[in-house]
Amino acid sequence: MNTDEFRSGLPPKEPEPTRQRILEAARVEFAAHGLAGARIDRIARNASASKERLYAYYRHKAELFSAVLELNLIEFANSVIQNAGETLPEFAGALYDHAVTHPEYLRMIDWANLEGQEAINPPLTLINDFHAERVRGVIALQRAGSVDPSWDPDHLNALVFGIVSCWIHEPASALAADREPDEEAIIARRASVVRAVERLIAPAP
Repeated sequence: MNTDEFRSGLPPKEPEPTRQRILEAARVEFAAHGLAGARIDRIARNASASKERLYAYYRHKAELFSAVLELNLIEFANSVIQNAGETLPEFAGALYDHAVTHPEYLRMIDWANLEGQEAINPPLTLINDFHAERVRGVIALQRAGSVDPSWDPDHLNALVFGIVSCWIHEPASALAADREPDEEAIIARRASVVRAVERLIAPAP
């Protein structure tokens, strides 16, 4: 996948420092509280910026939320693209690595789903482009014989993402979100993700 596809909506590589601090502070705030619970004054304070300066960049809270979602997606896509191998299990492993190191990304997606499209105006073009590229990748692997061709590519893509994110949404893990899993648990869970996807895609005998 060409990473340039996901850079078109990204702010300059070194955005104006105040704006960058606002985006980073907003990412933390939105991941913790969602759109409705986030406080603009808290974001501005944590970004060492005034509310007036923040509103000069983003007209309202929903626009800032959407900007952070877009930034998250671009960083996520580029990170996974750079670290994924040629197979679907390797891609799942890269997805898991990103989910572990950046749990706030998935939390923001959860909040976005709760808020709904009308409230946040998500970057649908980027989301749809990434999804379409992943589906094309699955089709190519099916044609190459490494993925069971009986799977609907769209369904299989969704199942892989579900396997990767299962520990974040599994009740016991979600309730213990304030306790980081140890390195041994992370390695074991990653191996389970890869093994589950390997079994999922194995061509029928």
